[in-house]
Amino acid sequence: MTVAVLGLLAERARHVYDMRTAMRERGHDRTLKIKNASFYDVLPRLSGAGLISEGETVRDGARPERTVHRITEAGAATLREWLRDLLDGPEDDTPGFTVALMFISALPKAEVIALLDHRAARMERHVAETGQALDAAVRDGRAPVSLADHAFPQALRRAELDWVRSFTAQLRDPATYWPGP
Repeated sequence: MTVAVLGLLAERARHVYDMRTAMRERGHDRTLKIKNASFYDVLPRLSGAGLISEGETVRDGARPERTVHRITEAGAATLREWLRDLLDGPEDDTPGFTVALMFISALPKAEVIALLDHRAARMERHVAETGQALDAAVRDGRAPVSLADHAFPQALRRAELDWVRSFTAQLRDPATYWPGP
């Protein structure tokens, strides 16, 4: 949730309703399972850490006043650091990786490609090692059904690896739009 708030504020200054609307329109609310109260828990922590600041208060018609929040330089730097960690993080952190993908445009395109290449290389090694271990277990007489708890995550890793390779290839195409820095 914290990365999402910083990512939205990196795009532009916003109030909570605007953040919530943007997340709903993009489908992020399905991934993050966000409640309105979550924003009001995160905002004071981010403000206290100097990662965001409060701006003006606005009112739209008869609606209640809304405080606009802005990301600080420290917040933007922290967001980029967290995105790097999540993109290059462990393969089994699918939720973190997904959140990073939501806001990757906060990083330069070339850096995202490098991070995804590194992730793919690490995943390739892991997939190969696990595949060899599974093959050895079957050769040693273990029934495939007894390996299902290892085979299923292996299939998910292979699918993620295929996706990362494909997505990275798309990013390498000069015609691929990149809204970020």
